[in-house]
Amino acid sequence: MKTFSVLFAAVYLFASGCRGAPDALQEKTSGDTVVVDVNARAPGFAARTLDGDATVRLADYVGTHVVLLEFWSIFCKSCLEEMPRIEAVYEKYKDRGLAVISVNTDVFSPKRIRKVLDKVGLSPPYPVIRDPRQEVAAAFGVEILPVTVIVDKEGWIRLYQEGYRPGDEDRFEAKIRSLLGDARAQDVTLAPRQGMTAFAPRGSALATVGDRVDLPPVRRLDGGSVTLDPARPTLLFFWSLYCQPCRRDFPALVALARRYEGRGLVTYAVNVDAPRLVPRVARFMDERGGGLPCLVDAPEDGTGLAARLGVRATPTVVLLDRGAQVAFAAAGGGETGLLSARIDALLEAQ
Repeated sequence: MKTFSVLFAAVYLFASGCRGAPDALQEKTSGDTVVVDVNARAPGFAARTLDGDATVRLADYVGTHVVLLEFWSIFCKSCLEEMPRIEAVYEKYKDRGLAVISVNTDVFSPKRIRKVLDKVGLSPPYPVIRDPRQEVAAAFGVEILPVTVIVDKEGWIRLYQEGYRPGDEDRFEAKIRSLLGDARAQDVTLAPRQGMTAFAPRGSALATVGDRVDLPPVRRLDGGSVTLDPARPTLLFFWSLYCQPCRRDFPALVALARRYEGRGLVTYAVNVDAPRLVPRVARFMDERGGGLPCLVDAPEDGTGLAARLGVRATPTVVLLDRGAQVAFAAAGGGETGLLSARIDALLEAQ
């Protein structure tokens, strides 16, 4: 490892000039690594290898392999430090069903990327794919490097980590070992079904018009809590960071909230992800939330707002009349026209 470190120092100086590239993902250089048990369906992808001689599809591994994805760049020091550790884990478990897909996010030529790998003595024995437009990275919510994702044999993300510190490979190995066994993790978060993502697939059906709801306290992003006012019409948008339709529908939700601003409607974005994702939820809301207040629900305990409304998918919108009575409820998004008409009727009737 000493030789690797010396070689890396030279390569890092060589590659760091690209740090200002407009499409470059930045390295996580401070703080602890961020680790989340996501339980989300992994988005499918197909991408060419670094040498351009093959196409790698995640779907080809689902059903037969546990897959580890490593997202990296040649100017990311901790990425290059992590890669030989990942290779060691791969060699240990490849015969038991572990596959690794290495995802390079640089815009540079394959020749330049290979040159860096050669200089640091890396020659991954598994596919290295190119993602110069960061389309695969975006699908997996990669915002900073390195990111390590572990997907089980059924295609569910079971671990998502941002950053790397020596010793983190022990965590990866423990997760891989458990997934290669017979035990199944419980599906508690997301799975795509007909254009939406389903989470916590147990419990009652979505509330219907006329149902009255006992409103529990709901956590705010700042750690406090709020109890919804049953005397005020309230629009709830249930969403997840790993739900592409949610991201698509967010601008429409913001526009809708602004349209009814000052007319008595209260709008909340209600995130249903694991509590560990709160920092990322807050970052998303700062960047793309349009000033909407965001609540953090807790679907795993069965007593949260989503559970009481029977919300089992994201995106879902629920409109509450005065008295916490359901006036509109729909899962899957794309209901802006119907929702607007119902809000107009609700506010005019007051």
